[in-house]
Amino acid sequence: SSGINAEYGAMLMYTFEENHNAHIESVFDAMWWAVVTMSTVGYGDITPETVAGKLIGTVVVFLSMVFLALPLTIIVSTFSKVYGNRKCMVMKKRQNMIYASGPDDDDDDDT
Repeated sequence: SSGINAEYGAMLMYTFEENHNAHIESVFDAMWWAVVTMSTVGYGDITPETVAGKLIGTVVVFLSMVFLALPLTIIVSTFSKVYGNRKCMVMKKRQNMIYASGPDDDDDDDT
C-alpha cells in the first residue's frame, strides 16, 4: 500500500508540477520526491510550488503516516506479548529451580 501511495503521489505531483517546478523534470524526480516525503526524511531538494502540489504533498504525508503506523502497532503489540510470555517463563523456571533445590540445609544445629 505504501508503494501505491508513492506511485500515485508521484504521478499526481508530476502532472501538476511539471510545467511549474524546475526541480521536477521527469516522473523519476517526482518518485524521488514521493519516497523522500513518505519516509519523512524530507531533504528539501524538491518541494511543491503549486497549490495543487502542496495539497498532494499533504495527502501523501498523512497517508504515509497511516501506512507506517499500522504495521508498527502490530509489530510492537506482538513484541510486547512475546516479551511478556518470555518474562513469565523465566520467572516460572526460577521458581521451579528454587523449589527443586529443597529446604535450606544451612540451619542444621546438630553440631
